[in-house]
Amino acid sequence: MSIVTGRRRLIGIAVGALVAVGVGGTLWAVTSDTDGKELKASETCNEGVFSAHVDPLERLLSPDSSFKSSWSRVATDSSLKLTCVNSTSSGALKMTAEMKDGSQKDWLSQLGVDGASDVSHFGLGTDAITWDRRAAIYIECRSASEGSSHTSGMGHPYLSVIATATGSAGRNDDRAQQDLAQLAGRMFFEAQLQTGCQKDFTPPSGAPTLTTAS
Repeated sequence: MSIVTGRRRLIGIAVGALVAVGVGGTLWAVTSDTDGKELKASETCNEGVFSAHVDPLERLLSPDSSFKSSWSRVATDSSLKLTCVNSTSSGALKMTAEMKDGSQKDWLSQLGVDGASDVSHFGLGTDAITWDRRAAIYIECRSASEGSSHTSGMGHPYLSVIATATGSAGRNDDRAQQDLAQLAGRMFFEAQLQTGCQKDFTPPSGAPTLTTAS
């Protein structure tokens, strides 16, 4: 996509100050509006997370003049939740990465994927699936004593990453599932940076390959 010049990049930026959320907790949030039709890394959630991965977001959203993006981080010693929302007047893409305590079975039951058709798998984390304009990744994490952050008191810590397209986002798009999987991988990467969930971590590169269950 050609670079749009001479436009106002940001109409407004609202930055939430650090505030307490429980003992030792913080909430940090950024919201931005842009009047251009081209997405830039600095305009999409936490700057840098999507610096090399704006194309999947553009394909899913087809941004118009109403494009908005927000990013939030809520954390304590025993919790972490990152939320990224990108939206236009007709569609939205929401991505979350959350530290939880439980099993892979618990994770699957919370997704509500039972009965969904066209479920595909991709190779990220411990398990990763796409279905119905959604992508989700389950990542087993080390304990706090082994060096992972935000897992204090957890017996079986894991990261749950979910990307969901709504409205017109990704509708009737053959690449939507793959784009969602790729963006979920970027949220996994950001959460890994903040938690050290896995000791020997290799950042995802490019779009993952989707495979259907046999």
